[in-house]
Amino acid sequence: MDNQETNIVLDQIEQEEIMFNRPSLLVRIKSMLADGIVIIVLMMIAATILNALNIQSGLVRGIAFALIWLYEPVMIAVDRTIGQRIMGLRVRNYTKYIDEDTPKNINIVYSLLRYLAKALLGWVSLLTIHSNKYGQAIHDKVANSVMTFE
Repeated sequence: MDNQETNIVLDQIEQEEIMFNRPSLLVRIKSMLADGIVIIVLMMIAATILNALNIQSGLVRGIAFALIWLYEPVMIAVDRTIGQRIMGLRVRNYTKYIDEDTPKNINIVYSLLRYLAKALLGWVSLLTIHSNKYGQAIHDKVANSVMTFE
């Protein structure tokens, strides 16, 4: 590859970086805080209903708790969470979005994998968004996902 071809390729890469407007850490944190509030409200509603129905079963309460914690992975696979909607964000399949220019959500398996990695790594994962040009956190890399603006 000669010098001119190298410059053309480098120009294309720079243009791709400019065109990809990744969400900042602050925007992602705001989205997560909004979703945290949603989860707290859902837990309060579930507790109120279970108490009103006088359901004392640990199994039923455990199932209700598990369903609430599935809020994020299910919503991301189907569309997006409420916090992401408020902030204008989406979680997309990295390969489809970046390589094929097709905006597709990740499937439920990848969404669960992403959520598990996010839960296990916590803030450490989120703080790594500055490590690559697409702003992928560790949990995004694990799930072949990328956070984008709508």
